[in-house]
Amino acid sequence: MVLSPSLRSAGSIRVSKNGNERLLTVSEYEAAIGAAFIPKLDFGDDSIIQDIRERTQKIDKKGELTKEQLWLGSYYIKEIQSLIIPEVTIRWVDDSVGWGLFADKSFKKREFIAEYCGKVRRRRRQDKENAYCFEYIVAPHVPTPYTIDAQDQGGIGRFINHSDRPNLLSALATFDWISHIILIANEPISAGDQLFYDYGPDYWSCRSKPKSLTERENASTF
Repeated sequence: MVLSPSLRSAGSIRVSKNGNERLLTVSEYEAAIGAAFIPKLDFGDDSIIQDIRERTQKIDKKGELTKEQLWLGSYYIKEIQSLIIPEVTIRWVDDSVGWGLFADKSFKKREFIAEYCGKVRRRRRQDKENAYCFEYIVAPHVPTPYTIDAQDQGGIGRFINHSDRPNLLSALATFDWISHIILIANEPISAGDQLFYDYGPDYWSCRSKPKSLTERENASTF
């Protein structure tokens, strides 16, 4: 199955599986994938946004917001706010891996790929069983009681697989007292390459790492 984000503005999504391509509406795409398409963070409740902003302002007064996250927030603010999706393809890899995200063009190092989007909600004990949860932090090593849950909703970031040798870097970008997890090219990327980032040791501490995801060349090309 292939998603062509260049058609997003027209309300259509190009889908291909086993060589069969067709255009789907967003609702048809959601039915096929089984998850709502949301290209930005969904806080759901204004009280969560207010709490996060208050937490961020407090640690800023303590000098705990890093220069890097503020610079990245300023540098990538247009990409985050405009919800532009780059030239990428969502493709079924195989039954063991599932979906993957592939480059349709060459990307330069530090080029913006996606924000990890989903529903921002309070963490639950059972979240360790949810492979789509990304801990929401406001600064490095400054946790919150929230997580980004992309299991039932999210953008293209939810399709990016893990690699021990990733070509993407996950980074924190902060503006307007809200932090965003962004995924940017860690190296030059060629058209046809699968996109990967390192999920980190905390993610794999309660999960068995699939061998098929540890080496990017196992599923890196069409």
